[in-house]
Amino acid sequence: MKKLLIVAIIVFPICLLAQSKVALFAGTGEAGYKDGKLSEAMFNGPFGMCIDNEGNLYVADIGNNCIRKIDSEGFVSTFAGSVDSGYVDGAKEEALFYQPTGICTDNNGNFYIADFMNQYIRKIDQQGNATTIAGNGESGYSEGTDSDAQFNYPRGIVIDSKGDLYIGDSWNHRIRKITPAGVVTTFAGYNEEVGTESRGTLKDGNGSEARFGTPCGLAIDKNDNIYVADALNHAARKIDTQGNVTTIAGNGTAGYKDGDANESQLNTPTEICVTSDGTVYIADTYSNRIRKVTTDGEVTTIADEEDGIDYPRGIVVNEKTGTLYFVDFHHNCIKSIKL
Repeated sequence: MKKLLIVAIIVFPICLLAQSKVALFAGTGEAGYKDGKLSEAMFNGPFGMCIDNEGNLYVADIGNNCIRKIDSEGFVSTFAGSVDSGYVDGAKEEALFYQPTGICTDNNGNFYIADFMNQYIRKIDQQGNATTIAGNGESGYSEGTDSDAQFNYPRGIVIDSKGDLYIGDSWNHRIRKITPAGVVTTFAGYNEEVGTESRGTLKDGNGSEARFGTPCGLAIDKNDNIYVADALNHAARKIDTQGNVTTIAGNGTAGYKDGDANESQLNTPTEICVTSDGTVYIADTYSNRIRKVTTDGEVTTIADEEDGIDYPRGIVVNEKTGTLYFVDFHHNCIKSIKL
């Protein structure tokens, strides 16, 4: 009897340690379109994600061409758009999008969307009206105001304390800025060639001296510093308010390596978030991992494919509950990690 008791004590903790820290939060794991309870709702290629001040999540559901809302009560609804792709402004229920990839919100209840295939930046105001604030519907690169500007498959989007928007303009290899007046400029980055066949490079520096390689997801901290998932440079970058670009993780070579930031390796990171204490979390998409970068430059892995992760994308942290949420793209669902 004593021997059996000893075995039970030894085995039980091992089982606990083997349990995954990653939990299914919303979605069934199957591609589809359905609103409802967390366990019943269906997504189709969920992508970028943001969180509002009340803890509600918003997901750019690209395969369904719409924005979904996951409220704090655990119900999934369609916030804007429909499964039909297109380009229509108007009431959010009637508006049409074409594979939206990025979304952010300000403190006043307005939402901003990177409408990827439409080549537009859209806004949904507090009254629920969708409008276009920049872009002319054609892929390309041009500065200007409103429809004079062009984007090349815009991906990530964030807003600063002054109301300026920043866009991960992926195939222009630049970070673009849109003022509240609708003036579009380049905040950081430059590349001689643009378009889906072009390739960027990795270089730190100020403003146009810096180089990016298909920048995707963006995040912004409480001091208005911007963080970039620099996908094809296999790096995470930081841009301070003066436009100085530095590399905080990854060395430009695709791979997997934890440790000191300067020696670490990422593999096509596409989304990124930052907490109030400066900790950065990265959806390291092609390595099927969630990575963490501390303020002292240490890179670690907090979850990987053994936890059931397959192509992580959008990523946010609810600091009130200490929960990290991320998109599991290939499983068409939202998952969570208790930090």
